[in-house]
Amino acid sequence: MAAKPVEVALVGCGAPRRGMGWYHCKQLLDGRVDGGKLVDIVEPWFLGKGKETPLAEEFMSWVAKYSGLGVHASIGESPPINGKKLAIICCRTADNPRMVSEAIEHGFTHIYLEKPGANTVAELEQMLELTKSKGVVVFMGYNRNFSKYILQANAHLATAAPGSTLTLGRNDCFTAETLDECFERNAEGMIKNQMVHEIVTMITYHGLTADSIAEVVADPAHTVLETRKGIEDFSKMRCTIKTKSGRAFVLWGDRLNGEYAEAKVKTDGQEEEFKAVRPDSELTAKKRKLDEETPGCMPYFTLQDDEYLNLKKAVVAAMT
Repeated sequence: MAAKPVEVALVGCGAPRRGMGWYHCKQLLDGRVDGGKLVDIVEPWFLGKGKETPLAEEFMSWVAKYSGLGVHASIGESPPINGKKLAIICCRTADNPRMVSEAIEHGFTHIYLEKPGANTVAELEQMLELTKSKGVVVFMGYNRNFSKYILQANAHLATAAPGSTLTLGRNDCFTAETLDECFERNAEGMIKNQMVHEIVTMITYHGLTADSIAEVVADPAHTVLETRKGIEDFSKMRCTIKTKSGRAFVLWGDRLNGEYAEAKVKTDGQEEEFKAVRPDSELTAKKRKLDEETPGCMPYFTLQDDEYLNLKKAVVAAMT
């Protein structure tokens, strides 16, 4: 007899084709997450203060296509929980601590929390203590750990000479015209919102910790700090992270110029360096197909489709 699928509730769906939560819903509803079944969507904004907006109408039209799928304005209004159930929380960063508390109170046994989880380290630590005390397991949505180009660079670095430097960098999909919205929507800042993905791979695969860092050296020539919508943030940055053991990691990012990422390994004394990129030709072809199937999606959804999918599969597998 087939195992009962893991029930999943998505908290913070957002607008079709625009919200990260919506893309998680799509992958689940399309039956691509083995062992996982989306049974509830909690959408506080479109069923609350934002219910009169055009995007709310679009959301309701989309969700009406799925009979049997529960749609709720709050976590507390969703059905009682008996047994294991996963909450995927994709709300704005400032709202996440409250949503985690509500999910725990409601009885969710597992939580998939989109990065960075909270605006401050103190809030993250409080959430960690709460989840530990209640026996709730939390997985963070750091999909870059599953990126092909990151894994390729790691494999090369493992065979490179001691003292080799790893450089991770990426461009984002915003334009000069949409930077205001970017600053406002991602008010936690570029480092926590964009570059945290690359930093997490350094933690996961290379043992980087706060205590291991000797210094962080900024590169002013490749750094732009500006104020938009009353929010001061980087739109471009580059720095070198030096560790107490003598290792060096170079990190760069740019909010503009399209979706592109690279990982380089450079060994002292050698002119050539290893480079893996995203997208490569295989991923470009797959992204084109996905874009044709779902026109109007945020470009990074289809670019990172496999990463989101493999991360959810890993979470579901850990629950079974």
